[in-house]
Amino acid sequence: MKEFAIYTGLRLALFAVCFAVLWFALNNWLTVFPLLLVALIVSSILSIFVLRAARDRLAGTIEQRAGRISERIEQSRRAEDDD
Repeated sequence: MKEFAIYTGLRLALFAVCFAVLWFALNNWLTVFPLLLVALIVSSILSIFVLRAARDRLAGTIEQRAGRISERIEQSRRAEDDD
């Protein structure tokens, strides 16, 4: 989740910069619109990679826990068979 926090901070910073540009250039929309469009496109592309990394890490964690649970179940079955 650390990547998600970093991504969120970068996204907020990018939009803060875009807002500042918008604030100072309200009368010239043709200057501001491309910057906002680029910021939106870049943040959308970055979100795909950040969320994919978080999803893959979560899937790995779930698989590890499922493996440990399976091992414990198998150990308890062996213990019952030994008795």
